[in-house]
Order: sequence, then C-alpha cells, then structure tokens
Amino acid sequence: MKSVNLLKDADVIILNEMDIGMARSDNQHTTRLMAYFLGMNYAWGLEFVELTPGTDEDRYNANGLEDFHGLHGNAFLTKCTISEPVIFRNQTGQYFSSEATNVNAGGKEKRLGGRMGMFGSITVDGKETVIGSVHKLDGFRQEVLEYIGQRDAIIAGDQGASFCKDVDLANIVSEDGGEEMHYTWPASCNSLGHHRGDNICSNMKMVGEEVTTMPCVTEYGFSTKIGDHALTSAVLTGDGHDGPFFALGSSAKDKV
Repeated sequence: MKSVNLLKDADVIILNEMDIGMARSDNQHTTRLMAYFLGMNYAWGLEFVELTPGTDEDRYNANGLEDFHGLHGNAFLTKCTISEPVIFRNQTGQYFSSEATNVNAGGKEKRLGGRMGMFGSITVDGKETVIGSVHKLDGFRQEVLEYIGQRDAIIAGDQGASFCKDVDLANIVSEDGGEEMHYTWPASCNSLGHHRGDNICSNMKMVGEEVTTMPCVTEYGFSTKIGDHALTSAVLTGDGHDGPFFALGSSAKDKV
C-alpha cells in the first residue's frame, strides 16, 4: 500500500476508480486494504462490473493474471462513523457497447454499470457533514441538493467544476503557483497534467491553500506511480466546528 504515505494525515479521503478483484491492482480490495492500514472507516460503491481486463497499461500491470471479481467503484474513507449512505447512478449507456468508442478505451473496457455519485453523512464536533465521491455523474443535481440540505458538505472526484455550482457549493481550488500547478490529468511522476480534471466542492471555509500533488511515492530513490490522476487536498472548517480537518480527493486506478 504505497499510497498510504500520501494519505495518512487526512481526516476524509475521497476516491474514484477503486478496484475489487482486478488483476491490474493485484486482485485486492484496494479500499478495504487502504482503510485497514490507515485505521479508518470506509464506504465503497459499485460503478462497473468489468467484462474485460482493461486498457493496454492495465493488461501490462496484470502480469498475465485473470481478474478474480472484476469490480470497479468509488469510495470514501473517514475517521468518523458513516451513516445515511446513498448512491445516484446513471444508466449503462455506451460503456456496455461492443463498438470501439472514446468512452470504452477503444473497446478494451467493456463494462456493465454506469457513472455514479455516492454520499454519506459524518458527525464532526457534533455537527453533521455530508461527504461524497462523484465520478462524471450526469444529472441528479436536485437529488444531491436535497440530500445536502442545510448541512456542511465536502464532495470530490473526477467531475467538472460546474458540478460544484450546480449543487450550491464552491470549487475548492487555489491559484497559488499558477493555474498549471493545480492541473490533475493526465498526471505522472513528471507532470501534473494538462487540465483540472478533478475537483473538491464544499460550502466550508478553506484554511490556507488547496494543494495538488503528483500521484507518486518515492522509495530508495525510485518513484512509483499509483494512478493517472493527481491528488487534490485542502484543510477546511465550518461554522460550529472546533477546528479544521484535512480532506483529500483523489482518482486512482492503478497500484494503490
């Protein structure tokens, strides 16, 4: 679990593209494994049943192994107790198509399922706070607004910045260092990418600057990429909270 070193200080971790039983990620339940090492609670929601081994890079990472379960979803982890979980899900659409398209990696990612958002409630300093993981969710803006209600909220994922405004939240991104220092995709150990593909949405106050980090862990002088999206993080506080807490949003599919 190389990624644990990047995530160990967070109070809330929001993740996209987390596998269960995919050979490309060593056939692990990646979210449960991460939660175990961090000592956190978690919720994981199914997005796709993967019917193929994945992209060329995924197949290379599989080292000839077959998928045990072929499940792919979104998750959040927190040091708090999670309650009221709910998922809003899009229909299957082109992901299940046998034709090669730009949404199924040229036909190499045939999937049963649909893009979705998963939400839950935690209690911080006696006050309810909504946390959510969204991944290219289409529609359901009114449902998300109603779920949040009057509560504080932190929602993140591979989702356009317009989603934040649609659900009456602010896009938590700073201008520190210039716009390019907050790009998230396609990220590597050498670059943060070409655009801001991942966003944190919240109605809480940002303490300091939002930070974007390359998805890499360096050990013994060697860097290992743990995903193709950079990590975004922020320290947030809201009215009625005794102090700030650290939230991190990430999108990772490879070796977590």
